[in-house]
Amino acid sequence: MDNKINILGVELDRLTAKAAMKQMMQYMEGESVSTVEMVTLEMLMQGQDNAEWKSMMEEMDLLLPSDKTILESVGIEEGNDIRDLENNIFLRLFFRYLERNRKSVFLLAEKEEDISRLKEKVFSYRKGISIAGEAVIVSDSGKEDSVINAINGVEPDCILSVLPCPWQETFIQESRPLLNARVWFGCGPLLGQKEMQEKARGRLKYFFLKKLFRYQVERQQKDEPKMSECL
Repeated sequence: MDNKINILGVELDRLTAKAAMKQMMQYMEGESVSTVEMVTLEMLMQGQDNAEWKSMMEEMDLLLPSDKTILESVGIEEGNDIRDLENNIFLRLFFRYLERNRKSVFLLAEKEEDISRLKEKVFSYRKGISIAGEAVIVSDSGKEDSVINAINGVEPDCILSVLPCPWQETFIQESRPLLNARVWFGCGPLLGQKEMQEKARGRLKYFFLKKLFRYQVERQQKDEPKMSECL
């Protein structure tokens, strides 16, 4: 099975939850910071024409699709990876690993309310997870150094980041060499954006977002053979 899929110019890793978890465990025992991100429909749509953002995504160690629609858009409609996404198996395995191995996490978000929601979500998976610290940082606030110092002061095993795209990718690429942690995990889907969008007034909007996303991916696939013929 090919472990890479190209979605709107971004190479995502197609892995089962167990395979992704094995990779994450290796990262957690590494000597330098590994970068992992759960990629959403919104991120791919927003960044499809942003060459700088795509370049930063190429520098990530592991890019995981967060929604089965991403896989379905390239014809993957069944299999373990689809079932894993539907049941959040990777996140369940990851948080169980953190708790059992007494790994600490540092929470990073743009708003205080996001920090609170992130805590609730983390504890909904595993109540015994150790939170070493937290920080709120806004793009262009000039507080990057103080946040890096706060992270390094507690030396967490994993940084859980729910910063918005593309500020999230910019922050980690610029701060990566300075961080004293094993894994930086961009996990915005933990805040349940998809679920919120599907509720009440957002449901129709999300339906059309998925339709537009599928259309854009189909157009990309049709254009790729034409590009190959020109080479």
